[in-house]
This record gives sequence, C-alpha cells and structure tokens, in this order.
Amino acid sequence: MTHANDSIGGFLLNRPFAGQIIESPHEITVEDYWRTRWSSIFPISQRVHTSLEYARSCGFSEIPFPSDLLLNMTLSFALDPLSEHCRYHLDIENARQENSVNTGDTLRSFSRVEEVRNTSRGDASVISMTHILVNQNQQRVFSLLMRYFFDPLDNPSAQQETTPPSSALRYFQQAAGFFTDRYKDVEQFPDAPQSTLKRGEVFFHKARRPIAWSENLAISTMLQESHPVHWDEKQYGRDGLMISGGLIYSLVSALSNRDFSQVLDEVVLHCSHLQHVSPGDQVSAVSRILAAEPIDDQLETIRVKTLGLKNWQPKPDKKGTLFPLRLLKEKQRSRSEIENLCRDEAPELSEKIVLQSVRSLIRPRSKKMVKILSQD
Repeated sequence: MTHANDSIGGFLLNRPFAGQIIESPHEITVEDYWRTRWSSIFPISQRVHTSLEYARSCGFSEIPFPSDLLLNMTLSFALDPLSEHCRYHLDIENARQENSVNTGDTLRSFSRVEEVRNTSRGDASVISMTHILVNQNQQRVFSLLMRYFFDPLDNPSAQQETTPPSSALRYFQQAAGFFTDRYKDVEQFPDAPQSTLKRGEVFFHKARRPIAWSENLAISTMLQESHPVHWDEKQYGRDGLMISGGLIYSLVSALSNRDFSQVLDEVVLHCSHLQHVSPGDQVSAVSRILAAEPIDDQLETIRVKTLGLKNWQPKPDKKGTLFPLRLLKEKQRSRSEIENLCRDEAPELSEKIVLQSVRSLIRPRSKKMVKILSQD
C-alpha cells in the first residue's frame, strides 16, 4: 500500500486481514428525489417501479426503490473511504436485495474483508469484501461480494486481527434474505404485457442511451462517489472522465429489462467491467437466455447473460445480426480472452464490450404458458 500507517474507517491499508469490518462514514435518509433522479437517467420499464397501483397489488405500500439503485448505494458508500487507494475493481458476485426500501428510510453501509492474497506475479494484491446496506431497523436491505486490486502486500497470509470485534459483526452473521419471499402472499399478479422467454433466445436490445456529462456529475454526487476520475473535469478532461461501473451495470440492466417484461427482482450472479465508459458514450446491450424455470404457479426465474457495449450498433444482413455466440455463454471471460475472440471472429467489437453479467431475473409467469401447462 502507499502509506505504511494509513487507516481508513478502521481499514489498515498496509495490514488488511480476513474478518476485518469497516463502517462507511455515510448515513443517508433517502427521499423521493432519489427515485426521481434515478428514473430520469435510467429507463425503468418494470411496472413495480413505475405504477403505484401495480406495486400495491404486489404487496408494497409505495413504489419500492429499484434494486440497482440500492446496489450503487451499497458500492458507493462502502467504496468512498477506499476508492482513491484501489487500483481497480475486478468483479461483483451474488448482489441481491434482501428487504424493500421506502421513502424516509435511513441507510448505512458496512464491509467485511473476506480474503487477502497477492497475485501469482506478486505485482498486486486481491482483496475480497462483502458489502451490506443496513436500514434504521438494523435490517440488511442489500448485500454483495466485490473483489479489488490493491498494491502488493508483504506476506498477506501472516496478517492477523489486531482490533477488538466490531459491533457490526451481527449484520454479517445474519443469513442473506430472499427478497422474493415477500411475494408468497400475493394471490394473483396484476395483468400486464408479458412475453414467453425461451432458452437460447438472443436479444439485440433496441434501446440505447448515453449517460450525459451533467447526469454523471449529478448522480455521482448524490451517491457520494469520491474518486475524482468520475467528476473532476479539470484534472482528467471530459474525455478522461469515467462513469462508475455500478452505473454502467444499471444502465445495461435497464436497457435489457425492457424486453423481459415485468421483472420483479434480479440477483447479479456475476458481473465484471471490461472497458471504461465516458460520459456521452452510447451504451447498448445484447442478451441470451440461459435458462427459464418455474418457481411456483405464479413466478419464474430467468437466467440471462447480458453484455454491455459502447458506441456499437448491430448491422443485420439477410441472415440476421452476426454475433459470436461464444461471448453469450454463461462462462465469464477475461478481458484478454474477449479481445482475442473479437479479433478472430468480430473485429468490429474490439474494445466495444464494456461489461458482462449473468443475472437471475424473477418475474410473474406468462399466463399463456401457465394455461398451456395446466392443460397438459
């Protein structure tokens, strides 16, 4: 690490150890303007997040805060003390909403170090952390695992706990909740346009959108993002600014979910960022359905691989749009693997793929499909 005695929120930059817990400095009460600002940038299409009547029919007292907003809050609040010391973020796993968040809730973030190791080359350290978001009732509302690159450490396996146990340990001892449990008491979901999704289907999502410079500045300020590469135009210039990975994930998710109809919840099984995105870059998405399985008579889970792309537009010919299907398999590939594959099969995609994710989407089952199955 850069400074031998640096300590940030209890996180010792030169002596991190597994089990170490860090509390974010932020405690924020979310008001309506959070939801309004979010929906003005990210094209939310799911009725549970756009219609009060639909939300009430699903058992909510108000339109709930979107899960991808909570993901960004969890990341941004946790990263604020660490972002300027971290080389870059590797990937996210098992990001899930555990409880609903309503207007007036007060949220805090805690992090626990899960693993510390140096790379095989010894030129960097990889630190895995669990981040959780907690409300004023001491309930976990969101959780995820994130891996980071830091400077190399001296003998990381020898690091041991030297601080008293944190009172926040109780939050990490709670079993992760399943947000979909709240739908068990819904007797029937409201009628809404719904499509049947089939394994192997590929979607070249038509929606495309940039995050403008002013939008990036406003949303990164609201989320307390502290690294100047996200907002300091004088230091980096407009072309050098980077939109945070969490925001790119949210945009890609919103663009793709327009074609998946009435998603109630999603779990990010894995997500990694591959290329930087600057304000003004046009973002689009391509998805492939990996599996579609019923949960019960009313709900189904859709596992989907989605790629986010920048400044790329499909060019269909008589055979349709050509795209390397290997990129749309469940396997998560490294940046170099993807670039090599693009070079060999689709050079126009080189440095255009900015994100890869595998998600589990929860949505009401198509009434047409339920009717067909009930007749079998």
